[in-house]
Parts: sequence; C-alpha cells; structure tokens
Amino acid sequence: MRLLTTIVASLALAGLVARGSAQDQSFREEPDSVAVRQGETVTLTCAIDNVAGIVQWTKDNFALGSDRELPGYPRFTITGDVNRGEYNLVVQDTLLEDDGTYQCQASPTENQQGIRSQNAQLTIYLPPDDPVIEEGSSVSVIAGQPKNVTCRADNGKPAATLTWWKDGQEITEGITYITEDAGEKRQNGVSILTLNPSVDDHGKVLTCRSSNPAMDGNKETTTQLNVEHTPVVVVQSNPPLVEEGSSVSLSCESRANPGEVRSSSGSRNDVNYQWKKDGVVLAGENGQVLRLNNVRREDNLQVFTCDATNAVGTNSANITLSVQYGPEPLKTTEQVIVDRGTSATLVCQWSGNPSPTIMWAKKGSSSVLGTGDTLTFPIVDQSHSGAYECTAVVPGSGEDSREVVLVVNGPPIISSFEVQYASSGAEGQIECLSSNSPPPSRMAWTWNGIMLDTGTEGRFTAEQRDVHGGRLSVLTVSKVQAADFADYNCTVWNRLGLTSKIITLRQKEPLPLAAIVGGAVAGLVLILVIVLLVFVFCHRRRKKQDGQETPPKEKVEIIHRDHEAAKDKVPPPPPQRKYYITADYDDRDYSSKTSLGAPPPWTPPGGTYQDYKNGNLYSNPYNNYSSYPAVSEHSYERASIASRASRASEAQKKPRMMTHV
Repeated sequence: MRLLTTIVASLALAGLVARGSAQDQSFREEPDSVAVRQGETVTLTCAIDNVAGIVQWTKDNFALGSDRELPGYPRFTITGDVNRGEYNLVVQDTLLEDDGTYQCQASPTENQQGIRSQNAQLTIYLPPDDPVIEEGSSVSVIAGQPKNVTCRADNGKPAATLTWWKDGQEITEGITYITEDAGEKRQNGVSILTLNPSVDDHGKVLTCRSSNPAMDGNKETTTQLNVEHTPVVVVQSNPPLVEEGSSVSLSCESRANPGEVRSSSGSRNDVNYQWKKDGVVLAGENGQVLRLNNVRREDNLQVFTCDATNAVGTNSANITLSVQYGPEPLKTTEQVIVDRGTSATLVCQWSGNPSPTIMWAKKGSSSVLGTGDTLTFPIVDQSHSGAYECTAVVPGSGEDSREVVLVVNGPPIISSFEVQYASSGAEGQIECLSSNSPPPSRMAWTWNGIMLDTGTEGRFTAEQRDVHGGRLSVLTVSKVQAADFADYNCTVWNRLGLTSKIITLRQKEPLPLAAIVGGAVAGLVLILVIVLLVFVFCHRRRKKQDGQETPPKEKVEIIHRDHEAAKDKVPPPPPQRKYYITADYDDRDYSSKTSLGAPPPWTPPGGTYQDYKNGNLYSNPYNNYSSYPAVSEHSYERASIASRASRASEAQKKPRMMTHV
C-alpha cells in the first residue's frame, strides 16, 4: 500500500516545474534544518497559501504520503490547520534512522504548477561510548623521552570532542585528533597526546574528557604517569660555611625511579653512589655521606661531585666547598717611588673567605683614606711620602695588615738644626742631613769664600756618608777658634733641584760647678735612701720569719730648747711651685714644655739667672713681683738642658719665658 502511494505521488508530481512558478499556490513558510538528540520530538514547518494540489512530505526524495496520519510511519504526523494551509511534519521519539533531508511539496493542477520547499536537514545526535585511554590506568614513560598516549570515544554522532588535562591543567600542545567511520552514520573520535615527560611529572594524573551535542556534560577517564628517571641529586654541606681546621659532612640526597626516595638517614636505597674530588674518584667513598676532617684553606673552592646511578642511568650533582679563613696577602707593592706632581697607586691584595674588607690609612693615623685593593693619589707632593698600612678584615676570622711605603721624589730637604754647638779649643762638627728622595747628587759647604764638598781645607774636613733617613755631610773643625763661631751654608743638589740652609756654629758653655756638685749629692742621697729602705724591709721580714713581734714603742717627744728658740727665728718655707720653660716656634704649630721638678731655692726678688742658650746673663723678669721667686743657676741649667733636648735650635727664634703653676 505504501509503495503504491509513493508511485501515485511521484506520477502526479512528474509535471512539476521549478518552485515558485505557480500562479496562485505558494509557500508562506518553509521548513528549516534542525538537529535534535535521539529520542526528542521535532517539528518541520510548512504553510502554503492558495493550496490547489495535493500536499506531501518527502525524506531523502522518498514520498512519505499525503495522509495526515502518514500510514507506515507511526511516529510521523502532519499537523496544522488545513484551512490555513498548515502542513507541519512532526516526528516523535526520533531515531537515528530519521536523520535525512526533508521537503514539503504541493502537486500541480490543471491550472497551477506544483511547488517544492527548500530542503530541510534533520540531524539526529547520538552520544559516544565512554572514553578510553588505550594504555590503561597507568602509563610508564622515561623522563626526557617522548611517549604517545591515545584516548578514544567511539560511536558518536557527531564524533566526540576529546581534550587532555594533567593534574587539572588543560594540555593544548602535542595533540593529534582524528575521526574514524563507525558505520550507520556514527563516528569514532581518537586523540593522540605526545608527552615529553619530566621528572616532576611522576605520579601526575592524565585525564581524557569527551563531549558531543548529544551529551549534557562531559565524560572522562584517567591514567597515572609513572615516570622513570635517573636520580635527581642534591648535595648539601653541613655546616654550609666551614671554619678552617674543623670538620664537615657532605650529604648526597637522591630522588629516583626506579629506586625509592631515601635521605641520608634511610636504611635502604636502590641507588648506587660514588664521590669525586675535582673530577677524581675517591676510592671507597660510595656512601651517601662524605666526611671531611681538619679542613684547610687549601680546600676552599674545591668541587666535590656525587654520582648517583639507578636502572635508568647516572646523574650527578656538585658542591663547591666554602672554607672560612682569615686574610692572607696575595700581592703587595712594598715601595712605590714617584716624582712630585704625578699620580701614585699603592697595591695590596688579599685573599680570605668571606672576602676581606681592605682599608687604607697612613701609618700612625686612624683616618681611613680608602678601601679596596688599591689606594690612588691623582697628584702627589712630598707631604704624601711615608708609610701606609692596608688592613684586611675577615669577620670572625681576624685581621692582618701590610705596610706600603710611598716615596715622592722632590728637591732636597735639609733637616739639620739651624744652630749647632762646639767647645772652644776642641774639635767641632757641623752636620747637614738631606733626608728625602731622590738621593743628592752633590753636597757642599761654603763659608768665608770657601766651598768644600769633601776633603780637607786647612783645619776643616768635609765627609759624606749614607745614614738611616738620608745622606749626611759632616764638616769637622779641628781646634775650634773664636772666628770659627760663624754661619756655614750647606747646599744640596739632586735631579729635581737644589736647597740651601744656613747653619750657625755657636760656643758651648760648660756646666756650672754648682750644678755638677748638686747632681752628685742628689744621686748619693738617693742611693742611701734606697739602701736604707731595703735594709729595713729585710730586717722586718726576718723578724716575722723568726716569730718575733716587735712591741710597740712609746712615743717620746724630745724638746731642745735652743732648737725651739732658733726655730722661731727661721722664716716659713715658700709655697711649693713647679716651674716650666715654654719654647715657642715661629714656623711650627706646637710648643714644648719642660718641667723643672722641685722649685729652686728661695732668693730675694731682683736676682739674676743665667740663660745657657748663649751664655748671656738676664735680670729676673719678675723683679716687680715679690711673690715670684728668682731662679737659681743650677735650676735654670737643668731647664736649659731639658729644653735643648726638645729641638733647642728652634727655640732661638723667641726668648724663653719662666712661668709657674
């Protein structure tokens, strides 16, 4: 019956012309393509104005019939208001077989041509099978070696979409996707993931997720990665910074597969170890811990290597030993010689761990001039000459220093006293010392029209010799006469210039007899006092050792009437004072002060004292002040000697002044 209906409908439509050629009947609404999941109901719309012919639906060019109930197709029905020309095709509980191309048609009449709607594609979606990872629930791979992992979801319509995830993070690279025909309009979805596994991937979970339009959500399957790898090795030092002379332990921690993860305290490990020092195998050292005793500074920066081996291969890790030790000099320029007006660089290099801090200072000064291996002066003069100390400090390991001498060449410098002394009738000497660099090329004396470098001229002999601090020229005068107490010019030449200095020879006065006698008496008294104290101490100690106690003596006061009478006539002693001589120098920023010790004997105001600077007598400068005692000759002589010991020649520039406290 179905076949007969189809043949009749086909013959009736054999004369149809192109759609839209009819004059009266036309489509008001044509069906659209639609996709539904299997089992859902779908409606294909069709509305015709001025229907004249027979209306029917076709599927894949096969007529379904014009009866609204569509016999033979129990799930198919034509619905709608006929009076309005509605011929909607309803398909209930869709099946995969309903998938195809549908068309609404109206047959021709004697006066009108037949019409056909546009094609409407009905697509039926089918969910795929659950996804499957072909390698199973665990995938064994080797770190660093590519590995393909395949996931598939079969029998879907359309083919399932597959995505890859690793520990919750989507993988977007290294994926190849293909589809396979599964028959009956079904397809298999296949996704191939190319892994480049790392050590860190061991134990991570790979997830394959599938989806298609027939599914409400995703379906997934997982597999765990078993990444086999060579040992991952870490070498540690305990302690990290080793003090020189102490011990250190180097531990080799490994993580390997195959092979269990074990620390140095573990009892079992499937990994074999071997230690090396600077690339040389240490025989017998095949444990996880290498013990080093009495570490020296020579061991600093030595490289120790731990090789760890398992079934996959061998891996290594290094550690550079850090030994803490104090500063050790590497390079020092002991002396730097430059000309005045040029630059100078002092070098002082040290080693140490940690690296030492290097500071520069001029010897005798605490002011830091610079830090680092070098100290540079852009332009030097002779004031820069001297010794400099570079001090290296390593915290916790001490400090050390070295001396570098800077010599600045310049014109000669004469450092002799301007006034020198000789005794009349005796042999006298005048000294001229040149104390800088470069050494003098010539030294000469001139006086009374005479010039003498070396040799003898009458009673005068000139000699030169090298001494500590420079070159010394000595002019010796035999049997000094009064005319010899005069000015002598010492001139010194070197390659950078010349310098002259006038040196005055003056007569030396003998010490007063009173001073000599007083000094001898004072010395004798001091000796007697010391002998007496030693005797008393020894006597008392011997008595204590013998167990004898000396009974306390009664205090007896002896009164001598004559003495008492005489005592009333003696005036009280003057107050104790200390006296000083102050010598001021015009060209130096300092003054020297020499104590005279005990005060001199009291003399009435207006007395005189002798200044042994030049032998002249001066009146007491305190004549108008009775409270200031005069100074005796022997007291002032001691002061004069002490003052001369403190650069006496400079003191000639100002007269001396007596002060008291």
